[in-house]
Amino acid sequence: MLKAVIIYFSGTGNTHFLATLIKDRLNKEILYETDLVSIDSETEVVDLNPYDLIIFSYPIYAFNTPIIFDKYLKKLKLPSDKKYYILKQSGESLSLNNSSSYYIKRKLRKFKVKLSGEYHFLLPYNIHFRYEDEFVKEIYNYDQKLLDIFIYELKNNIDRKLKSNPFIYLDSLFFKIQRLGGPVNSYFYKIDYSKCINCGLCLSSCPTKNIIKENDKYKFKNKCIMCMRCSFNCPKDAINIGMLNGWRVNGKYDFNRIINSNEIKGEYLKYHQKGFYKIFNKAFKNINEIHDKYFKNKGE
Repeated sequence: MLKAVIIYFSGTGNTHFLATLIKDRLNKEILYETDLVSIDSETEVVDLNPYDLIIFSYPIYAFNTPIIFDKYLKKLKLPSDKKYYILKQSGESLSLNNSSSYYIKRKLRKFKVKLSGEYHFLLPYNIHFRYEDEFVKEIYNYDQKLLDIFIYELKNNIDRKLKSNPFIYLDSLFFKIQRLGGPVNSYFYKIDYSKCINCGLCLSSCPTKNIIKENDKYKFKNKCIMCMRCSFNCPKDAINIGMLNGWRVNGKYDFNRIINSNEIKGEYLKYHQKGFYKIFNKAFKNINEIHDKYFKNKGE
């Protein structure tokens, strides 16, 4: 039986959700035995030699890979006789996101291995503002079509590259300054102890061990990568995230409820064509065209 591994970092859970979807499809449709390797500051370096297929997955942070992902990738040795793919995700379909994988590609070139495909999935924001359930279902449906395409191209050895150019890469490098924001902004984090129930979830789940507890008080150090896991998952919405607090989103998206609800149709864009949401039309159209090319009138 073929073996696959998905190496991923997930801040608030979206990329974990995506990795699980990928794993389920690989196991079911191509009969890969698939392992998940979730990255935090203490994750051990995995030996890639036993695997036939290696997938890197991450949330796009300011048009870049998360720094914790880069640090882990730096330790990896990449065997040249494997298939490599990037399946990343973000909350919007801007072309700037295409350049976010440049560090992974540089690593692949160093080991003289080929990247067989790169795919950009959409999942709801964990900062800025909360997506409506209708739109969450719509982008989930988009992701299922993109997964269909990925599985088809993997089966048929069809390579896929996302379009980029040197100017987009330069923009990506510029936005890397965001990495300085986490350690600085972390000093402005505060706990509202009138809400806090002292569950310790923020402390135990922080991927960089940035949160400590002293004298029954939670303190934030300078290792924050702004993944938003602590504030997003706080059961009492008790964490103020400093200079970004106006953009705070709290509470998990209930994907299972949204996906399985007959009341939620997933037709949000039909009624929201102004401003921000217009950027999704091109991506959806492109995926629909490729999906139709592969599957329309083929009984699949």
